[in-house]
Amino acid sequence: MLEKGKIMVHKSHGICTINDIIKIGDQTYYKIIPSFDESMSIFVPLSKENELLREVLSQQEAENLINYMRNIDKEIVEDSKERRDAFHKKLLSGDLKDLAYLCRKLFLLKQAKNDANLKFCLTDSAMFDKANKMLLDELAISYNMKREEIEEFIKNKIEE
Repeated sequence: MLEKGKIMVHKSHGICTINDIIKIGDQTYYKIIPSFDESMSIFVPLSKENELLREVLSQQEAENLINYMRNIDKEIVEDSKERRDAFHKKLLSGDLKDLAYLCRKLFLLKQAKNDANLKFCLTDSAMFDKANKMLLDELAISYNMKREEIEEFIKNKIEE
């Protein structure tokens, strides 16, 4: 069983803190608070702990993830429906490599759109913002850095 105050990653909500462990009826739950909205509470049954929660990446795991991102091809999926469907599945998967892939591909798409003076569509933008926030929040903890410093740090590491 995890303890109060432990920082974990929720599959759908990103970085969360275990605020309490409570019993409702005959089931025990973690009451977790997501970092993006401290007024929100999420209840995770202890029986679903391994499905929904995981440890924050170690710094070495973060380095491996950045190396993975560095090697993602720069090909852009032009078909917006195909891109939306594939990327939405990755966003919901809870898999960190999927999240990293999504961030990298959408970053490259955003750059290409800006270079061509085209608009980055709202769907892509919303998906990028959510994935990027979840990824960067976790990497900031892994590298023990402030959230506002991590984006430039990661960008520089990928471009090395």
